[in-house]
Amino acid sequence: MLASAASDVDAGHDLLDRCVAGSPAAWRGLHQRYHRTALSVLRRLGVPSSHIEDACQEVFVDVFRYLPRFRREADFRTWLYRICLSRARVARRRARLWSLFSRLSPQVGPELVEQPLDEGLASRQLAKAIARLSEAERVVFVLFELEGLSGQEIAEVIERPAATVFRRLHDARKHFTAALEEGT
Repeated sequence: MLASAASDVDAGHDLLDRCVAGSPAAWRGLHQRYHRTALSVLRRLGVPSSHIEDACQEVFVDVFRYLPRFRREADFRTWLYRICLSRARVARRRARLWSLFSRLSPQVGPELVEQPLDEGLASRQLAKAIARLSEAERVVFVLFELEGLSGQEIAEVIERPAATVFRRLHDARKHFTAALEEGT
């Protein structure tokens, strides 16, 4: 049993060495070996199914980019999991951003739902629209819509009643939507 585990480690190191050397066959082998693992981890980390393939592709782009710097002090799978954690965080944020735009922007129609989101443009539009909110509205909007806190959690953070949080959130959404309609 130990000999088998040692040979698996050696085969894994050999595969990584060939990838770093630039072997396309090794890269295909690495992808084939770990693709299902990455998909599974991303799914369990809460990446929405509509974003899972893109997130997985980004994981392997990061692997390709950073593998030459991987020091192998940890197991490759451990390193892959760390990349998955990072990419899952980005994918969830991107999904929240898309959801926010699709809910609050009248300019986003159902025909655009499958279009890729230009994250830079969306971030700039989001920042401009948020900047037009009052400070009180901005706080509850960001904490609720972007950070995912509940109304009660926000009430505790800002030390105001939950009813105040929801009134401010209602006003913030209205002003946010108006800012997007105007093109900020």
